[in-house]
Amino acid sequence: MKHTLLNLNEGSFPIKLDKKFKDLHGLEDLGQVKDHIIVKLIIEKFSRVLFLVKGNISVAIEADCQTCFKKTLIKLSLETDVGIKDIKYENVDKKEPLEVHYQDLENFNINDLVSEEIYLNFPSIVTCCTIESNDKLEEKNLNKIRPFQKIRDLIK
Repeated sequence: MKHTLLNLNEGSFPIKLDKKFKDLHGLEDLGQVKDHIIVKLIIEKFSRVLFLVKGNISVAIEADCQTCFKKTLIKLSLETDVGIKDIKYENVDKKEPLEVHYQDLENFNINDLVSEEIYLNFPSIVTCCTIESNDKLEEKNLNKIRPFQKIRDLIK
């Protein structure tokens, strides 16, 4: 996997990114990426220490259903609006109304930003089943497993 590094302390803004990634480091725990991760971002310089990233990230990840363990396709289309600051400000910053991603601005890694956004927006519970279908499935299973039914019928 090739890293996409930018030096945000130099250059002209806005920076437009239109990329496709086959896979990114850090997403293995979520499941298997089924298609390319499509990234369309614009990085703007808001102040000397604050940058703003806006855009869209689209990804399809195949994960296991946590109820029936079948493979389930999760499609995410994320609207991103996040601030970027140098890592040296991470411990001194107060809470802001903007979500802030901290990285070294001279070696800013786009892959890490995209991975973090996908990871933060991925659902914590993955299910392909509804509660009603699970209840019906349990009722069917209860009806099938009656080992003493024949004995009860003979006693009557």
